[in-house]
Amino acid sequence: MTHFYPAFLDLRGRRAVVVGGGAIAEQKVVALLDAGARVSVISPSVSRRLDDLEAAGTVTIERRPYRPGDLAGAFLAIAATDDRGANRAVWAEAETRGVLLNAVDDLPHCSFIAPAIHRQGDVAVAVSTAGKSPALAVRLRERIGRLIGPEYATLLDLLGELRAELAQRVPDARVRTRLWYRIVDSDAIESVRRGDIAGARARIGRLVEAEEPETRGAGIVYIVGAGPGDPGLITRRGLERLRAAEVVVYDRLVHPDLLDEAPPWAERIFVGKRSGGEGHPIAQEKINALLIEWARRGGIVVRLKGGDPFVFGRGAEECEALRAAGVPYEVVPGVTSAIAAPGAAGIPVTHRRHASAFVVVAGHECGEASDLDWDALARLPALVFLMGLRALPQITARLITHGMSPDTPAAVIASATLPDQRTVTGTLATLAERAYAAGLEPPATLVVGDVVASARVAERDRPAAAACLSPGAM
Repeated sequence: MTHFYPAFLDLRGRRAVVVGGGAIAEQKVVALLDAGARVSVISPSVSRRLDDLEAAGTVTIERRPYRPGDLAGAFLAIAATDDRGANRAVWAEAETRGVLLNAVDDLPHCSFIAPAIHRQGDVAVAVSTAGKSPALAVRLRERIGRLIGPEYATLLDLLGELRAELAQRVPDARVRTRLWYRIVDSDAIESVRRGDIAGARARIGRLVEAEEPETRGAGIVYIVGAGPGDPGLITRRGLERLRAAEVVVYDRLVHPDLLDEAPPWAERIFVGKRSGGEGHPIAQEKINALLIEWARRGGIVVRLKGGDPFVFGRGAEECEALRAAGVPYEVVPGVTSAIAAPGAAGIPVTHRRHASAFVVVAGHECGEASDLDWDALARLPALVFLMGLRALPQITARLITHGMSPDTPAAVIASATLPDQRTVTGTLATLAERAYAAGLEPPATLVVGDVVASARVAERDRPAAAACLSPGAM
């Protein structure tokens, strides 16, 4: 496999030679002119547009075949012919003279690949497929183009105006680099989209002021829900906060891909349960102290928690500790597994015919010393137990003992929303044995009620991405 080194070349005032005069050569000439090159075309015949460019004095044209010596003084050359023999000759001279060469659709005679480019002002995104499929590169460029509109060119102009000023106002290079990321990850782009340039300048100005040595004060803690597992299920706001983090304090159920979204310089601190272990390796009080300490240093701290911070996530305890310490904080809700895990398996937690209410229960609270009202739970139409795999035999037995029918449908979903998601179904009487036989591992979610039967969940492993697709959609 050949890996090409991507680069953007400064061609202003440099000589570029294009061998060929057809439609493809015309495209290459226009692109070179747009980059400021001095273009010479060599071809026995040329397109009408190239004729017009010559008449305007924009390019020079030699109406003849290529011959050795034509690349003298060139910085870059393009062979846009259908003649592989001519391409070989141009390649030989380019190699001798040290001239960069792209031979269109002739990879062996290329020293560089011409990418598909999307431009918005000074924003340029280049896509290359290493010469294997220019058509794919074009389609990818078109998709990128739908994401990067003219507002990004405007934002770039604003940032360019600020660059020299920012170097003076924030002299610490490390702090300044972080500030740049905070600016580009901020909502300033939304103001630009609305045409509110003054608002964008004001937003950027506030961010700069907050980082100046004389004004930089206490930090802030963002308590962010990371969602049920799939990294794509974090909220947009949560992702924005994560990308601006200087410290990330995270749990075991946080997907590794989400940690990669934090800046490379961000401190990453693991405080979750070890797989298969009991309790936290770091006590909750120490986690609280950790958040307070980093915030008081002036940092942007993201407390990244699986699911939603306020659904069995101890987020409320952390908020209480931060509030008592006078540390600013913000809670960014997440998608809880109580809804997402059943949903990923095709099980609704409510249904007009089967359940107008559901209850969420912490499965690890269901041991022998449980003080839950099991009589009340047994009368409810739908129950969801989080973190209940190890207590599954006790949960099902208690529900049956307190009056729920042993034939009540039930399901366990393990690794919900992830590629290795697995779903096992049964009844209250059979589910524990079936889950054990299937070798399910935490994290897992238990659902009890007729909503399980209404979904017709297949009793087999179900990849999350394919769970709701019909065979014809695969």
